Amino acid sequence: MSVNGEYLLRCQGVTKTFGGLTALEDISIDLPPGEILCVIGPNGAGKSTLFNLLTGIFRPTSGKIDFQGRSLIGKPAHRIVGLGIARTFQNSRLFGDMSVLDNVLIGMHSRTRGNVLAAVFRPGLIRRRLAEAAATAGSLLKAVSTELFDKRYQPASTLPQADRRRLEIARALASEPRLLLLDEPSAGMDDRETETLIEDIRKVQAGRPEMAVIVIEHDMHLAAKLPDRVTVFDHGRQIATGLFEEIREVREVQEAYLGK
Repeated sequence: MSVNGEYLLRCQGVTKTFGGLTALEDISIDLPPGEILCVIGPNGAGKSTLFNLLTGIFRPTSGKIDFQGRSLIGKPAHRIVGLGIARTFQNSRLFGDMSVLDNVLIGMHSRTRGNVLAAVFRPGLIRRRLAEAAATAGSLLKAVSTELFDKRYQPASTLPQADRRRLEIARALASEPRLLLLDEPSAGMDDRETETLIEDIRKVQAGRPEMAVIVIEHDMHLAAKLPDRVTVFDHGRQIATGLFEEIREVREVQEAYLGK
């Protein structure tokens, strides 16, 4: 719970329907600055729909979504990025032929300044800004993983799966988010790589103590060790929220994963 009663993100009674299908029903989330929340649930539970609502891809059928006290409903995706929300996706969306560093630079587009006239009439200024951006991108890579920083000039397509996931996190951080949404960041990783990822995310969040993180996950090892709280979705409903040790004892949660 927020110490001062203020929340970075508030979702109240959020429902999303597609025709006769209810993807999410009456979802409520209060997320204070600095918290890591994990959203778990079976396939089709509505987890990715939540992210699509938070980032402006979908519009809720009913309910409220407020970020830093401002409604997100009706705002386009690019405006939401500008307000301070960034995400990664289940499937890799890197530019494989571009370098690791260039992939992060692309993520900085919403925070960089410059135009065609400046490039023509003030090339020195543009070169300085590009140099500053490259230095910032390198710092972001180093903050996520020093090994990834060492590979900054390699094409993104040459990275192993674990490093691709880390690069997507670094690119999301490039937009300077207050809220970071990670969609199954441990997908394709073994236990050792997942453990390293947990440490990387904790390190990133510790360096940005006001930034909150929401993680969608299937990996119960990560769900048990990384977040401050866990919320569980099943068939579009929110069936439990609390510490992992608490929610794993809830009968509805056990039935959602193990069946009746």
